[in-house]
Amino acid sequence: MEVHHHPELPHGEKKRFKEYLLEFIMIFLAVTMGFIAENIREHLSDSSKENEYITGMVKNLEVDTIRLNKVINENRKQADGIDSLRKVSKDKLSQLIVQDSLYLYTSKYLWYTNDFTNDDITLTQLRNAGGYRLIKNNGVLDSIAEYESRMRDINDEYNGFASSLEKARDDANAIFDLNIGHNFRLHPNSTQVLITTDKERIYKYYNGCWYALLGLSGYDQMLENHLKYSTRLISYLKKEYDIE
Repeated sequence: MEVHHHPELPHGEKKRFKEYLLEFIMIFLAVTMGFIAENIREHLSDSSKENEYITGMVKNLEVDTIRLNKVINENRKQADGIDSLRKVSKDKLSQLIVQDSLYLYTSKYLWYTNDFTNDDITLTQLRNAGGYRLIKNNGVLDSIAEYESRMRDINDEYNGFASSLEKARDDANAIFDLNIGHNFRLHPNSTQVLITTDKERIYKYYNGCWYALLGLSGYDQMLENHLKYSTRLISYLKKEYDIE
């Protein structure tokens, strides 16, 4: 029986196999290191963008605090004016000086509102560019979510106040000659401004002003609370992201 022996590989071929193995290891290491380097680069890029977003939000909040202080101060002036309006005696409106006092407060304090609008540039960018995924700090994410929730509540409260003020103005239209302004400026305290003596309409107007004042007080209280929250949030974000 003929016996077949396996041929031995030449010494050179064994050497080439080792070279192939070494090349494979080097390529594997190169790809792995490249993958790691890319992950590090993306992490650094995401971290940089995260800091940019938070820095931008801090600046927006600082603008908000300035606006809030201004709106709160204006609201207090308006609330004082409406309160003075309500103290004008309903039983003495037959006197022109009393009528004109009521007309003055009405024209001065019922025809405007102080709407707080927050600086939401960074929040808009976070929503539209998917930036929320870059924020790794859950506490910060929760704080931003609460901030947005507070803003929705503030807008709802403002809309309620604005609606009550609009109703009060409608009631004013029913008792005043609002076109009398020119004569009133020439002869204050002696101009006939009421177009009715109907107590039901007059009392409805006073009640409407009371509702408007309640709405304004609620709105103003929300703004004061939001100012405190925004101030705390600025300090918190600066601390978490080491912002000067």
